[in-house]
Amino acid sequence: MYLKKLTENRLITIDYFSNGVLKSCKGRVYRLNLMEQIVSLKDEKQKPFTIQLSSIRQIH
Repeated sequence: MYLKKLTENRLITIDYFSNGVLKSCKGRVYRLNLMEQIVSLKDEKQKPFTIQLSSIRQIH
């Protein structure tokens, strides 16, 4: 379901859980590792983020 959105080359917003708190991150996907089940994003300021696929709540 969200793998299709992750492969698009545009800015996306991901809502995810981190330590029981819902957080949001906006950026572009630069790496998708299905073996480790993580997605790596870079925001507008080129700061990298790594999110577990299982913690993703919504992508828009």
